[in-house]
Amino acid sequence: MQQCSLSAPGRCAMGIAKDQRNIFTSPLRLRKKDLVWLVPLAGATSAAFLFDRSALEHVSTDPSRVNDFRLASNITGIYVPVAAAGGALLTGTLGHDEHLRETGMLAMTAMIDTQLLTTFIKFGADRARPSATGLTSSSGAFWPNGHSSSADSFPSGHAANAFAVAHVIADEYPNWKVKLAVYGLAAATGFERVAGREHFPSDVLVGGALGYLVGGYVFNHHSTRSKNHIAIAPMVGHGGAGVSLQFSRDKN
Repeated sequence: MQQCSLSAPGRCAMGIAKDQRNIFTSPLRLRKKDLVWLVPLAGATSAAFLFDRSALEHVSTDPSRVNDFRLASNITGIYVPVAAAGGALLTGTLGHDEHLRETGMLAMTAMIDTQLLTTFIKFGADRARPSATGLTSSSGAFWPNGHSSSADSFPSGHAANAFAVAHVIADEYPNWKVKLAVYGLAAATGFERVAGREHFPSDVLVGGALGYLVGGYVFNHHSTRSKNHIAIAPMVGHGGAGVSLQFSRDKN
């Protein structure tokens, strides 16, 4: 059993690091049945790459419109997921609702894992973003100035973040209305990132897929509603207060 407490950040960091190791090495554990989703995703991504520039040529460059979509994407891709995760954790803790508290904690974990993963890929891909006023010769190019790591278009962190949280919430509350709401919000984030000329369609597609997979990983490995278990409880002592997390896995 692995225990992680917010009052002991070292243990929490070890838990996140373990998640990251498993996520980064997941391609080594692919099975034949994974081709059911992997092949269509690869095909869709390849098609998106081919039409990235032509798609952006049909996106408005009006400054007011672009700024509106960028603001909307920050709301649906960052502020709402963070508020939802934090609100669920706080409300669940104060109201002694273990299910809601777990949902908030797992959503926060999914966001951290997703941020670390997308940051790593952005650094390696070094893809130039589309310009707000139109496409330049380097727009969409990988390593446009050699490998400077200054370009961060691929993949979309906003889309990844939104889909990671959406997957956690949809699995914790498997109701069609909940799924429609959270996945609809995540899809809107992807659309807004393209309409705000922050990303190409392929950036959003891959970002959303990564976030969805990370959200599923976090749920499957840490949720009490999966074969793995997480116990969360407040801790109060003479030295301060915190939250205790205990993770365990059922033995087959």
